[in-house]
Amino acid sequence: MKNRLILAGAVAITSVAFVLHGQTPAAPKPAGAATIASPAAEGALFKQYCFACHSGGAPQAGLNIDKLDPANVEKDAEKWELVVRKLRAGMMPPSGMPRPNVDTRESMIVWLENELDRHRVDVLPPPGLHRLNRTEYANVIHDLLGIEIDPGKYLPSDDSTRGFDNVAGGLSLSPALLEGYTSAAGKISRLAIGDVNSPVQATFRVPEDTSQDYHIEGMPFGTRGGLLAKYEFPADGDYAIKITPISKGNMGDTNPFGEITGEKLEFLLDGDRLRHVHPGRKFTRDEMNER
Repeated sequence: MKNRLILAGAVAITSVAFVLHGQTPAAPKPAGAATIASPAAEGALFKQYCFACHSGGAPQAGLNIDKLDPANVEKDAEKWELVVRKLRAGMMPPSGMPRPNVDTRESMIVWLENELDRHRVDVLPPPGLHRLNRTEYANVIHDLLGIEIDPGKYLPSDDSTRGFDNVAGGLSLSPALLEGYTSAAGKISRLAIGDVNSPVQATFRVPEDTSQDYHIEGMPFGTRGGLLAKYEFPADGDYAIKITPISKGNMGDTNPFGEITGEKLEFLLDGDRLRHVHPGRKFTRDEMNER
């Protein structure tokens, strides 16, 4: 009995479905989308949907689309850009007015954007002529000669305009500055060719706010403290390097590298170890003076 009821219900539902399907009216086919391929086709759609509001003596928003030429969008590029933005935002044609279907409107926008991009004029005004500031000067020296310099050792500070030190109007060239550039050129050229006639000396100090109890960035792993110095040796030769440590405990400790025993002071040049300056024991004052 149960099986017969289920079958009957299935048949009844199927019959109703057939009847409803037969009575449902056919949906209207959407209008075909127009593909824009020429200025004439673009202009025809603007005439159909836009001229009612944007033509004549009192156009909406003061925009006469009827006077714009789709074949020469570069002549009124600013106005065509406004039209593109309104179309992209769905604001034109306005609500309640006849509109093209979605595909046609997208085709209108894409064609107009491509035309604007194709006729885009790049405006690249030449930069103002100015002298090199210190950073630019150091970069040029590196590119030309392959050496690193500290421009602060050769040139005075640059003037700035509103926080920028590369503005042409703020970078004057006084006689004193010109003399500084000439002197810097002479020193750097001698450094580049290795022509050094007199001894040179450079001093590097550990910053007072740098802790010697922790690892310093750039140093080998497993080390603590130290000093990382960049120096361009002017010529091949014998160089004397002196390391002057300062003792802890107000100069009262015989070990200038702290109270931790068994540590060594390692000297590296271009990543290569030259020697250990401090063995793993404490020195006496006489031994310190001898070294």
